[in-house]
Amino acid sequence: MNTPPATVAWTRRRVRPAGPRWGAAGVLLLLGLSLAGCADEPDDAGAPTGAVGRPAATSGPPTGPDRADDEVDGCALLTDAEVTAVIGRHDGAEAGADGCVWENPDNAHSVTLSVGRPGTATGGALPAPDPILGTPEPGPDGIRFLLDEAEFAAADRLCTLRVVTSVTDDGDRPAMVRLARLVRDRVPGGPR
Repeated sequence: MNTPPATVAWTRRRVRPAGPRWGAAGVLLLLGLSLAGCADEPDDAGAPTGAVGRPAATSGPPTGPDRADDEVDGCALLTDAEVTAVIGRHDGAEAGADGCVWENPDNAHSVTLSVGRPGTATGGALPAPDPILGTPEPGPDGIRFLLDEAEFAAADRLCTLRVVTSVTDDGDRPAMVRLARLVRDRVPGGPR
C-alpha cells in the first residue's frame, strides 16, 4: 500500500513548538521599555516647569497642603467622655486614612470624624455639594446633612461627622450637631 505524496510531505515537516513568535527579541523589547520608565531624572529640555510629567521646581519650605501644620489630629478634637455619651463604651479613637473612628464593639455604634485640609471650605463656607451625591438637607448653624453625615466648616476646612446609633431614622442628627459644634470650636483657626 502506497501513501499518497501529500501525506508523506506533511509527515516530514518540522513541527514548531506552540508559543509566542517573539522569543528573546520580545523579552528584550519589553525589558527595555520597562527600564526606560525607571530613569532617575526626567529630561527637562523643552518642557515648562510643572508640565504634565515634569516636576515643579521647589525652593524654600513647603507650602500648601504638604505643610506639617496643616494636619489636624481629629482624634484629639473630641474627648472619650463626649463620645461615650453618644455611643457608649468604646476602645478609644482609631486614626485612619479617612479620619478618626470611635466604635462600640458590643453594638457597632460609632462616631467617624474627618477634618479636611485648609481651603476646602474657603472663608468658612461649605463648597457646593456634588450633585451625584444627592441634595443635602440644611441643618442648624451652617451644618448640612448629606448621606447620613453632617458636613460643616471649621475655620476654612470642610469636615464631616457621622454618628451611627440608629439606622432606621434621623435620630442621630442631634448628636451629630452637638459634636460638630464641639469640633468647630476646637479646630485651629475656628471660633473660640
